[in-house]
Amino acid sequence: MDILIVEDARDQRMILSVALKKQGHRVFEASDGYEALNVLESHPGIRIVISDWMMPNMDGMELCEAIRKSHIEYYVYFMLLTGISDREAMVEGINRGADDFINKPLDFDELGARLNAGIRIIELKAALEHKIQTIEKDLESAAETQARLLSEPAKIQNVDFNWYFKPSRILGGDMFGYQALDGETLGFYQLDVAGHGIPSALFSFSLNNTLREDGGGSLLKESFSEPPFYRVKEPDEVLMSLNEQFQAKPESMLYFTIAYGLINSRTGSVTFSQAGHPPSLWLKSGSKSVEKITCSGVPVGMMPAMTYENITIQLQPGDRLFLYSDGVTECANNIGEMFGEQRLVSSLENTFDHTIEAMISRVEQDIINWTGADVFEDDVTYLVLEWQP
Repeated sequence: MDILIVEDARDQRMILSVALKKQGHRVFEASDGYEALNVLESHPGIRIVISDWMMPNMDGMELCEAIRKSHIEYYVYFMLLTGISDREAMVEGINRGADDFINKPLDFDELGARLNAGIRIIELKAALEHKIQTIEKDLESAAETQARLLSEPAKIQNVDFNWYFKPSRILGGDMFGYQALDGETLGFYQLDVAGHGIPSALFSFSLNNTLREDGGGSLLKESFSEPPFYRVKEPDEVLMSLNEQFQAKPESMLYFTIAYGLINSRTGSVTFSQAGHPPSLWLKSGSKSVEKITCSGVPVGMMPAMTYENITIQLQPGDRLFLYSDGVTECANNIGEMFGEQRLVSSLENTFDHTIEAMISRVEQDIINWTGADVFEDDVTYLVLEWQP
């Protein structure tokens, strides 16, 4: 192990150096705290510092604090040599960053035992850091998988779809999607799984597969043996089926909110239902106004045997629907005030002459300006569709 001895008394430094070299360690020396910092910078392999407390220029405790405040990317185990044995001094040293104390005059057997304990801690930290790096790589791979699951912005049967997705962590619990269910009916959804991180993300993966036509099976359509051979299920039916299928367990409580809808790409008629999700926003191109569309319903999975309601609206050419997760409105500024629904509406009211892409960027920038950061406490997701026959 590479060890740095910091001691202003040359004879004491030499005795300690010889003893440590006999134990198989590689030893570096410094006569005060300033010299020690230079040695640490020049030799990044040093993992243990044994420093006298009382030294000129920069004493041992000041050196310890300087190391803890530095940008050294690895952990340095810090041991203080001291003739002070009272409890208050030891408490002060630990509070200021020291890991261990060795009383003078030195007992080299005790020093060896304490060094072995320190080495075990350093090796344990290295093993944990390796495991953390492995987990982070796995999470990055999972995030790439999640990104591949997101539908590409597209125009499908007269309807333009686009979106914004920014998880609060590497993985997010938000998900959305859209697809053609027949020659004139498109299904779309935006959901938000409770919680954050891996459990929520894995659940959202499963829900995404369930809500795809090839994975949803009878969830989205009902089949018949005679023409027309199928019926696209109404949004409230889909939500009731999801609620029965995904009842949350007490130990996990992984319920989710969702807005699910159908749009007739020929007529612009939209029918949708919501389960505990924030109200969708209808951007009317003719009047350049924003209308809130509210549907009642508890989150899916929270309670069994729930029913949901459908709402039908008639889009005009150029009208847009804006679906979003509560992470949008709950973004807080530096004093804890939320962005809120009214600021979101105001932001959208300024985008009627924007393309969908420009509108998405404008809302993002307004949120960033409000929070003062581009990293959010919750997943921030919104899905936009525009009917242009």
